[in-house]
Amino acid sequence: MLFKEIKHEFEIDGRKCSFEAGKLALKSQSSILARMGDTVITVNVNSKKSDGESDYFPLSVEYIEKFYASGKISGSRFVKRERFPSDDAILKARMIDRSIRPRFPEDYKDEVSVIVTVMSYDGENDPALLAINATSVALMNSFAPFEGPIGAVRLGLNGDEVIPLYKAIDLTSEDEKMNYVVAGDGKTFTMIDAGTHIVSEEKILEAMEESLEMMKKWIKPQEEFMKKLEAKDKAYESAGLADEVVVAVEEMLGAETIRKNLEAGDAKMHEESREELFAKLEGKYSKAAISEAYEKLQKKMLRKIVLDEDKRVDGRGITDIREMATEVDLLPRVHGSALFTRGVTQTLTIATLGSLRDVRLVDDMEGEREQRYMHFYNDLPFAYGDVDRVKLMPSRRAIGHGMLAEKGLWPVIPSEEDFPYTMLVMSEIQGENGSSSMASACGSSMALMAAGVPIKDVVGGIACGLVTGENGEFKVLTDMQGVEDFYGDMDFKITGTESGVTAVQMDTKTKGLSMDVVRQTFTQSKEARKIIIAKMKEAIAEPREEMSQYAPRVVQIKVPTDKIGEIIGPGGKNIRELSEKTGAEIEIDEDGTVNIYSASEESIDAASKAISVYNFVPKVGEVYEGKVASIMPYGAFVDLTPSISGLLHVSEMADSFVKDPKKFVNEGEIIKVKIIDIDRAGKIKLSIKGIK
Repeated sequence: MLFKEIKHEFEIDGRKCSFEAGKLALKSQSSILARMGDTVITVNVNSKKSDGESDYFPLSVEYIEKFYASGKISGSRFVKRERFPSDDAILKARMIDRSIRPRFPEDYKDEVSVIVTVMSYDGENDPALLAINATSVALMNSFAPFEGPIGAVRLGLNGDEVIPLYKAIDLTSEDEKMNYVVAGDGKTFTMIDAGTHIVSEEKILEAMEESLEMMKKWIKPQEEFMKKLEAKDKAYESAGLADEVVVAVEEMLGAETIRKNLEAGDAKMHEESREELFAKLEGKYSKAAISEAYEKLQKKMLRKIVLDEDKRVDGRGITDIREMATEVDLLPRVHGSALFTRGVTQTLTIATLGSLRDVRLVDDMEGEREQRYMHFYNDLPFAYGDVDRVKLMPSRRAIGHGMLAEKGLWPVIPSEEDFPYTMLVMSEIQGENGSSSMASACGSSMALMAAGVPIKDVVGGIACGLVTGENGEFKVLTDMQGVEDFYGDMDFKITGTESGVTAVQMDTKTKGLSMDVVRQTFTQSKEARKIIIAKMKEAIAEPREEMSQYAPRVVQIKVPTDKIGEIIGPGGKNIRELSEKTGAEIEIDEDGTVNIYSASEESIDAASKAISVYNFVPKVGEVYEGKVASIMPYGAFVDLTPSISGLLHVSEMADSFVKDPKKFVNEGEIIKVKIIDIDRAGKIKLSIKGIK
């Protein structure tokens, strides 16, 4: 028998689901095919022993969306092969990584590869949600010592009721206020990734409470499936540090030096201590072991300061925010700019406005869509004080940080009807010492307001850290800095307005966060957010009424839909010529809305005047300006608009007999004419008699 197929079928809220093993990828250490409805994914997990020199857990997660999954052929005209992952696919890979990483032993350092491939997508059942749950199964079926299972659920709101969601939500709205993805073991949380449309902390906490029970709907079938599979040997060689190395390093440096280095936060001091240790202990222990011991002692000291002394390594109280500074208009020629500084974490954010033609076209497995608000995050080596080459492609971290700030601002972005512009916001990180993504969200609010974008409210952001003790005690650290992120136990980011939350992202180094930790974090972040927003308002409190003189202005004109083709012309000839003549950018929607963009008032006026003629409704008795198009023996034809003409008969040129019309009008001449009649066929009769 070629295949030894094992299948487990189950239902989740009326959706037919299954886990399968033994049919695909027979050389893979663990291969799982998972279904939810007609959405099908595969998860392949493989591991190999590391070289023993790694000071971190080398886990890699890839999420691959195939266009064929939704029956699409995509790509350029010449290249049809799918190459690089989309930003969305990268974010989903990061979400899976953050869900599973906490559930591996601290002393496990072997290489683990997780590859998720979306094979079929029905448009109703989210493959990313299925992927987290299927990855948990695949890891339990692998040789890797994964401490599962974990379950993942997506939460939404139906009115005021918290409900499970299975269809992915791209962006939140007034109708879909919550898109909350959580993962955990039914008691604690390993990952949170959420966008909310200004939802209260109380409602979010209610949802998270309910999510713990919802996780069990996915955990139970995983456990049942694993009973059908042959158990695999999960024994591994510990890469944990020997106690004697830690003792030797501690005795060599002393507690005073360890604390001094930690509190100073000076990379040079850390490097000098390491070099001293290498010189004295070389030959007895490896450099990797010595470095790991040093980091372990730094982490231990951090916990002592926070838990025993109830303060931070920089002297702050547990809930204190670093000193802040806010400023707008640093850059004179951009459309809007803002500088947000918190400690030495600093972001310079620039807002640029463009026409609706500048929208980003997103083409992925789910189809094509346009994106008119974008936020990008750019961190160059100098922000860290590093010497390194500039990488042209953004890192996964940079993509994630940019998208988090984008998600956080989305609920306050004005609609296309209210503000027909494309908005691109770029955060140029000037200094990095923790919480730069949240600084970016703050800078974005300020830059957009400085650019005159009528955002609905001011959004601020804060990151909280965590330090836990051996007996379950914990301290949530408001406004986490870099050292607390590196040696601490969580990174919990929350953006929102004064009235509610807009985005949440959490990852943890613990096995999972309890509801007590989550509640405390939301409480502290809410108070911090109020303080931060107040500081932002010192620089700019509300959107400016006037945009920068260098930003494009927009004028909207409505024309009859039957005139659209005439305005555009064959192959776009007419509208192209009009844009070249006036210097304005002109766009026409299917409903007849014409958007005219230009930084020049003169250019906008010229284009508006030219477009307005298509709204022309001729009225008997009214006087208009027209252009003499042609002259005949019996009169002249006068263009009132490019598409509406009238006849100026010789009898209406003068009170006396007119033998030669050319003595009264010239071809190409602009003249004033009066409409004296419009017959049933729509033919217009003109006169110049009596007009001054």
